[in-house]
Amino acid sequence: MELLAAGQAGVVTMTLPESGSQCLPVFSTPFRAADYIRTLLRGPAVKYLWSSPLELVGTLRDLSGMGIEQFALDRCPRCNIFTAIGSASITTADAAVNCWSIWKATELARLDLYLSYARASARTGRLIEAREVVLETVAHVSLEDPRAHLLLGQIAVALQDQALLREAKAFLQFFQLDSWERRLDEVVRARSPDFEFTG
Repeated sequence: MELLAAGQAGVVTMTLPESGSQCLPVFSTPFRAADYIRTLLRGPAVKYLWSSPLELVGTLRDLSGMGIEQFALDRCPRCNIFTAIGSASITTADAAVNCWSIWKATELARLDLYLSYARASARTGRLIEAREVVLETVAHVSLEDPRAHLLLGQIAVALQDQALLREAKAFLQFFQLDSWERRLDEVVRARSPDFEFTG
């Protein structure tokens, strides 16, 4: 998914800090695109452009002809550092899928590492540390993973933090993760968080 400037022809780009050249932000889900828009973009409204892998190859080729020769996958809108990928390396749909697969595998590895650390922290009574790790994980790695919101909800129960509990439930409801929300409701009723990830 790319972003189009509403009322204008062309995609939304970002300026690379070191070279000053333009880079195309590409997102794997509309939620990530919306988070980027809400956090970083000011000015005219934007529209979403859905692309198949083959369509993305065509877009990258067209933009390369205009001097936009790099793209960034799921750029975190809260970080100053991000990875820009040379568009010239993406010449086929398979190459686009392979690039996306590597990116997502790295993201999932980071997500598992941080959530496992937070769960271990919560289980040993370091609830504030666990909460902070999960909040950073949601903000910087993945806001869509249900495990993070279930874990935040369980930490909220242990801390008796009603605001955090409401936020965790709101995210589960927004993403329509009914079984995960029911699991959190069971923890709330039992007042006994086990800090498990199952929904």
